[in-house]
Amino acid sequence: SEQTQDRVKYIGQHRVINRVRLRRVLNPSVVATRDTYLKAEVEVLSDSDQQEEGKPDEGLAAEEAAAEELFVSLVDAQKSLGEEPRFTDAVKGSLSFARGTSPSDRGLWGTIGLWQQFLEQRTQVLGQKMQREIQSGVASYLSDNSLREDLVNARGEIRLQDLPPELIAEIEAIQRRYRGEVDALDGEPGSLRFQALLQSDSHRQRLALFCTWLRKEQKRLATRKWVQALF
Repeated sequence: SEQTQDRVKYIGQHRVINRVRLRRVLNPSVVATRDTYLKAEVEVLSDSDQQEEGKPDEGLAAEEAAAEELFVSLVDAQKSLGEEPRFTDAVKGSLSFARGTSPSDRGLWGTIGLWQQFLEQRTQVLGQKMQREIQSGVASYLSDNSLREDLVNARGEIRLQDLPPELIAEIEAIQRRYRGEVDALDGEPGSLRFQALLQSDSHRQRLALFCTWLRKEQKRLATRKWVQALF
């Protein structure tokens, strides 16, 4: 891409099939030259609660079933409240909370991936709402006020720092409010809590962590339903 000035690009798709511990990088010099891919020595990690074949953990199976029931209840709650974005009913048939067995059977990791995609979409939607509110605020200000012509370029654009102080304050207030909403939702798909899943050494622990997030979302939806009932 860099060599052809973006005229030629290669897009790779990768599947994560296991967790590993990085032991050492074999060719660190290519970080600077970028002549080839980095190569590393790794140790494949196995779950501490991995069951022997033919000896299923009935208690774990019950926990997986309860987690699936919790997720399905969230899908129904999102639909009844008209949440945007939200999961569709079709996702119910693709959920799995079991231990993954192959790249095509990702199990709990596949469901976590769906949740991560949902969080990414929700963050994008909030960002779009913020931009629309800022644009509306600017338009409202300009309907009653004018800007100095020398601050506006040929494309009709103006730098944020050149806006009037009162308009800058309004924009920053909107930005802070939306950042607060994102933080309250704890919805950053790349946050440390996803790192905690990768560092967990047992399927049961990952399942418990994921259910904690689902219950938090369940509580948020219940609060929203209560607020809606007041009006």
